[in-house]
Amino acid sequence: MLAFAGCGSDPAPEALPDASAVGGSSIAAIAAIPAIEPLPCDPTTAAPGETVTRERGGPDTPITAVAYYHWAVITSRDTARAAEAIAPGNPMARPDLIREALNGYPPGTTYCLRLRQTDPSTVLFTITYQPPSGVLGEFRLRASVTGAPGSVRMTGQVDQ
Repeated sequence: MLAFAGCGSDPAPEALPDASAVGGSSIAAIAAIPAIEPLPCDPTTAAPGETVTRERGGPDTPITAVAYYHWAVITSRDTARAAEAIAPGNPMARPDLIREALNGYPPGTTYCLRLRQTDPSTVLFTITYQPPSGVLGEFRLRASVTGAPGSVRMTGQVDQ
């Protein structure tokens, strides 16, 4: 059917005007790609003992430390901030591993974390994410953390 539709008797489409002839740029304008609807992430849907967020987080608690790392990788796309979320000297902070993490979430990805701290150094969580392609993905992970409140950092994360 494609071959048939391509062989019609319609005239060829007109070429775009030469930009120099119209006094404009040599780049033709194209329509913007429509933004995807952000993935819902409603904190009121949290089960008892669970935190639901995509907020920035920080080093205050194990849960906010995990949130900070994912915010740095997915939202901020900042290798320095991602490294800051990881305990000093930890292999997870290697620049190539941080770049790999950033590459796993294309710019414009939206996400939601469901986190539960199971002991002082462990956070179990599910990350649901949606890249601009619109295809939902999900990982169930276990993060290890270290440090006192105010200086909590991640030391690793593995599949649950």
